[in-house]
Amino acid sequence: MTDFDVRRIARVRSPRMRVTPGMATTLPMVFMVITVAATARAAAPDSIAVTVPIVEVSALRGRDALRSIPAAAFVIDHATLERSGSGRVSSALARLPGFHSYRQTGSGEPSVIDPRGFTANGESSYLKLLVNGQDARDVENGNVDWDWLPADDIERIEVIGGSGAWLYGDGSEGGIVNLVRPGLLRDGVRTAWAARAGSHGLATGNLALARRSGAGDAAVRGSLRRADGFRDRSEEAAYGGGAEFGWRWNDRRRAGLDVAVLDVRREDPGSLTRDQLLEDRTQSETETDYAHTRRINVGGQFVHQREDIEELRLAPYLRHEETDQVRTIFFVPEAHPTSALTTGAELTWRRSYWPSHRVRDESIRVLRLRGNPTITLDAGLNAERSTFKSRYENYATGDLETRTEADRTTGAAHVGARIALDDRTTARLGLRADAIRVGPVERQGFPEIESRTLSAVSPFVALSRTVGRTATVYANFSTGFRVPTLNQLFDARPIYNPFIDDVIFISNAGLSPQRSQGFEAGARCDRADGSWASLSAYIVRVRDEIDFDLATFSYANLGRSRHDGLQIAVWQTLGRQFGLTANGAWMPTTIVGGDNDGNQINAVPEGTAYGALVWMPEARGSIEAGVRYTGRQFLDKANEHALADFATAEVSASVRIAHLRSTARVANLLDREFEDSGFLGALGEERFLPAAGRTFSIAFSFN
Repeated sequence: MTDFDVRRIARVRSPRMRVTPGMATTLPMVFMVITVAATARAAAPDSIAVTVPIVEVSALRGRDALRSIPAAAFVIDHATLERSGSGRVSSALARLPGFHSYRQTGSGEPSVIDPRGFTANGESSYLKLLVNGQDARDVENGNVDWDWLPADDIERIEVIGGSGAWLYGDGSEGGIVNLVRPGLLRDGVRTAWAARAGSHGLATGNLALARRSGAGDAAVRGSLRRADGFRDRSEEAAYGGGAEFGWRWNDRRRAGLDVAVLDVRREDPGSLTRDQLLEDRTQSETETDYAHTRRINVGGQFVHQREDIEELRLAPYLRHEETDQVRTIFFVPEAHPTSALTTGAELTWRRSYWPSHRVRDESIRVLRLRGNPTITLDAGLNAERSTFKSRYENYATGDLETRTEADRTTGAAHVGARIALDDRTTARLGLRADAIRVGPVERQGFPEIESRTLSAVSPFVALSRTVGRTATVYANFSTGFRVPTLNQLFDARPIYNPFIDDVIFISNAGLSPQRSQGFEAGARCDRADGSWASLSAYIVRVRDEIDFDLATFSYANLGRSRHDGLQIAVWQTLGRQFGLTANGAWMPTTIVGGDNDGNQINAVPEGTAYGALVWMPEARGSIEAGVRYTGRQFLDKANEHALADFATAEVSASVRIAHLRSTARVANLLDREFEDSGFLGALGEERFLPAAGRTFSIAFSFN
């Protein structure tokens, strides 16, 4: 469980943007131009007091105002989720700048979200997904399942762009996504439910009950999601739920327990060649592949807090997962059951120091503090151990081929500080050190692999300054790293190679961590009417990049890449009834060195954009119409096989009567036929992942 305090959540929209080349010179120029322009505006005489809405987020382990975060940051609140009709978190994230969404599920919603040009083609994730502060990725691949929480049961989605390694370590090179569930705001009982039906047999439902009484509170929730699928063998079913319990002894001490479960089964129809697309784009490549995963996350917390001055928190946790799956690689299906158990704990401390002026009320012996703290310090320790077991069985006979058991142990420490240099300028510093031991590994029929320790030190330095009454400019430097996954290191699937008459493995136990360095500069402006704009530019250099090497048919540290980007996002109110959101990202992600030097990395688009017009005649209703565009993608590193650009339109209408809301949504309104991703097959053939045509859904919710 994670405590959060939203003093005022403004309407926030997920934006996108458009851009221009020459990032090395653009970054400082953007920073200076925005500073000068905002300063000039501040100098103009203005007798009207401006009160800017404050949005607080908890993704950085504390409580930070959104406009003070020195990075590209967005919040999608519950009202925005309701208005858009998005039933899945991934559909809402797909509207943000710098995110590439693809690999649609049977219901036509994306299953993979890649940030800022980082991609593993759906095999792993470069986003740190937190559900109320808890890591929710799997052990084998570090992958994300976006069905942990339905969008109807989310208070807000917090997104922080750029490397989060200084706080969360491995696997957060692209950013942090924190899903925050509704809190218990008052004594009594709160009930909420939602149901949805739509195209391709889509049916969802979720129910939440919460009660607060005196010092204790409790909440239970459950959800289901089913779809027949728009392709052959694309059926999916997801069942989730959980419970929260909290107890407060007094104003200083409290404890809590959070339990979340998820049971998901998805058929995998695979990819299609161009000829197969022309023949029937709904057909399936395979008749065997599927994945059925059962997961449970348990987290506790013990907190000692002295108002907003100091907090000490101990948070033990346990995660367990079991997966039954069949995967076809090089035309051979294999059954691959796995299980994993992770135990760990975090100990964090936070202390704020205010300016000398303060008022002490001796009668009740509390400090009433005025203004923002001059210095906030935080530190933490994390220890974690995962045990992973897997088997490979012959799909046709069920005979055991190999069995593997591997360990992964993590020890980490972080320190940070937020320092107010003056009334307008703030510095933020962070440093985290990780030591991750992988192994030993036992593989039946093969020699044992000894353990080794992979380490990383991740600094973060940022400077931000308030300009005028409504704008903030910032610049930051950070590093990131990604330890190879257990699948990339130790996967024991035996593959017979006829050219050498021997068994080979796709995994590579000698892989090194992938490392990156990044610089970002940007600005954000928030106005009293709820309008806001965000601009950011970044440069990231990656070395020892982990990728699949066709020359050796195994994973390898292949080289270096460069991630450049410019992101723009705007939400503008137009009078009392209309709103306009527009955003775009230009993100050339290129290979550095070798025969493909300067080429766009395969499966990464060079640009994305989104725009929508919203009509809100009153608080009870809205109509929203938007267009999404994705452009310039390639299936290969040589950039000889292009994926066609695509654009889709969508529309949603929502109405609220008392506590009941109804929302209708149509995606891919013009029924366009397109492919959202693809790759080159084992024989060099072009293979594509078709997207769904027009889909419709209608939802009802009560809160």
